[in-house]
Amino acid sequence: MKKEQPSQGSFALDSNDCKILNALQDDARISIRELASRVNMSPTPVHERLKRLEANGIIDRYAAILNQEKFEQIVVFFVNIVLKEHSSVNGRKFIKAITSFPEVVEFYTVGGEHDFMIKVIVHDMKSYRSFFVDKLGEVSNIAKLQSTIVLDTIKRDIRIPITNP
Repeated sequence: MKKEQPSQGSFALDSNDCKILNALQDDARISIRELASRVNMSPTPVHERLKRLEANGIIDRYAAILNQEKFEQIVVFFVNIVLKEHSSVNGRKFIKAITSFPEVVEFYTVGGEHDFMIKVIVHDMKSYRSFFVDKLGEVSNIAKLQSTIVLDTIKRDIRIPITNP
């Protein structure tokens, strides 16, 4: 078994860590005993590894994943955004405004012809129009917005592919 070596605020994951993380991504409500059984370890070392993974921020949080298809009125949009000015002050104000909107469920800085991309979930087209005009339209420093509506979700997964070292 490899020994973990801290490196600049992080540490190397060994194969047992990877097995634990993959099992948790399948079912975060799994008991320590069942998790230990799945990764062929005893419960105490698994519990200790979990605490270390949490303490080091590898496991950020535990959450329930909702099935979007069970909600009758959900519309998803991706919005590409270009800023007028690219100063750090304007950037911080922009980020603060966008992160305050509950409709924005994902927010990315991107390369290419756009500066940012957000994923927006609303109940219907009227709600999106209100979000677009009343919220995004009031954010200063936006030069260009480009909305794309999601017609159908083919694959939706939040797993991070983790391979054993």
